[in-house]
Amino acid sequence: MLRRTRVKLQDTVSSWILKLNQEQDVIEVTDIVKRYGSNTVLNHATFQIQTGQLTTILGPSGCGKSTMLRCMNRLERFDRGRLKIGDVEVSGTEDKKLTPAEEKELTRRLRERVGIIFQNFNLFPHLTALGNCMEAPMTVKGMQRKEAEDVARHYLHKVGLADKEEHYPAQLSGGQQQRVAIARALAMEPEVILFDEPTSALDPQLIQSVARMLRALDDLGKTLVVVSHDMNFARRISDQVIYFEGGHAVEAGTPQEVFGNPQKAETRAFMQSFQEDEPLADAQPNADKLQSNALETNLGTRDNLGQEE
Repeated sequence: MLRRTRVKLQDTVSSWILKLNQEQDVIEVTDIVKRYGSNTVLNHATFQIQTGQLTTILGPSGCGKSTMLRCMNRLERFDRGRLKIGDVEVSGTEDKKLTPAEEKELTRRLRERVGIIFQNFNLFPHLTALGNCMEAPMTVKGMQRKEAEDVARHYLHKVGLADKEEHYPAQLSGGQQQRVAIARALAMEPEVILFDEPTSALDPQLIQSVARMLRALDDLGKTLVVVSHDMNFARRISDQVIYFEGGHAVEAGTPQEVFGNPQKAETRAFMQSFQEDEPLADAQPNADKLQSNALETNLGTRDNLGQEE
């Protein structure tokens, strides 16, 4: 009897710890300031993102949302404030000076945890799809070439491009290039993946495919942060929406809260200009549609991701 009670108590504690870990903030942005000369692009930006959430940052053009994304991957150095992603903490350049060696190590640690998929994908044109996915694991993680090749092939298969590994970016469609960029980010096995305007470089017919793709990635247990100007897209895919204006987060909440009942005047004014677009056509170019279906099948669940095919 005592043994059964102890086992039950251990199970209860384990469940409580698991729930606590799932709900904790993996990203904390606190009072971040970023200036370009006299122009303040980020103005005391502050927000939190929980582990496993799919968060969309939206707002008008020039509000600082893409700059915020680049700061989260150390592509931009911010001046003041604090960024914490997992166990990596970054301070503004005016708050803490780093030696070149410290800067290199901090950037390496952050980029091991945070992948980014650029608006125009930024694939290396002289490398094949396989080579693009191998480069970061070898350069950043110091992975041996054979191991990096195996990892790259694994994730190209996951995104439905096993037959395209020897193709160069110029030989791939826009949707295929985006999948290579996703496989490249996944090859680093990051905790967080950042997407900069994932629908802007694609044919409008592919936007629904991208929405399904992001939800499939979300099922892998990754924390996803998407910068977008597409409000329909944000409302459709997000667990959390952060409205950005004037270089800072004005309001954050569920899509229902931010779109349906915004609390801040700035958010309400922005939402008043929002009108639901017509439903997107489900038709897609054949190659990208087939690979969209393959992506959803191959990604499967977070448990499948860790298994050998």
